[in-house]
Amino acid sequence: MLNVSMQALRVFEAAARHSSFKLAAQELNITPTAVSHHIKNLEMRLGIDLFIRKTREITPTKNGFLLAQATHTGFGTIERAIHQLVEQGKVIQVHTTSSFAAQMLIPALRGFNKEYPNLEVSVATGEHLVHDSQAIAIRFGDTSQIKPSQLLCLENFNAYGNHTCLAGLSAQTKTTMFIPKWKNTQLPAAPWQAWLAHNGLDASLFEVVYFDQELYCIQEAIAGSGLVFASSSLVKSLTEKNVLTNGSHLSVDTQLGYYVPLNEAQYTRQQLIFINWLRAQLFDT
Repeated sequence: MLNVSMQALRVFEAAARHSSFKLAAQELNITPTAVSHHIKNLEMRLGIDLFIRKTREITPTKNGFLLAQATHTGFGTIERAIHQLVEQGKVIQVHTTSSFAAQMLIPALRGFNKEYPNLEVSVATGEHLVHDSQAIAIRFGDTSQIKPSQLLCLENFNAYGNHTCLAGLSAQTKTTMFIPKWKNTQLPAAPWQAWLAHNGLDASLFEVVYFDQELYCIQEAIAGSGLVFASSSLVKSLTEKNVLTNGSHLSVDTQLGYYVPLNEAQYTRQQLIFINWLRAQLFDT
């Protein structure tokens, strides 16, 4: 391929479109002399004349017209692609679980929108992994093998409910406990037995009901149907509003947590802004 500069082609395209070196110079913010210089160099490299030069106007030659069509189409395609990329960069696609989206992410996004009004976050939910190279996947699982740069937060678990249900438990009344049982059977179970031991409680005090999503468990606790054994991130907004409380029970730490599967270098600048913002929200839990 001939060693032709993109700048020379850009100058030629503008001159051909305007049929004027002067107007091309004004568009590109250079001098008419610079325009003439670029085009002369281009003609020398190609070994052809691109313009018929008259006193007050220029007209593309047959070869110049052919190149003008190609450069106009090419630069138009590039400009449209750049515009599309810029617009796409303003929308951050996020894939995560329904529970995390509903209980933590979406309520917190109001703060993100205030801090970064030029960025939009689009959230898609589902319990099955979706592989999309353009999106941020937020996953929940065993983080023991996850790199620190990929980790969003480690979870601790506790029992949460309204004051009436917690009072019943304190009075040794048998209490319903809603516990998540993950659809992904490869995940470690919620640390229910460890929590009982940590708080010196007997399992016979509880009637355990399992749901495959924490969201359903939390909704039952909000409705006053019992207590929920949940991760701290998913009840953060509810405990802040005093809708749910853990009473005096102690939480139990785990290696379960939320993480992003890719390394930092694989995310765009806008995606890293969102990931770092989200990590700060979760570590504040």
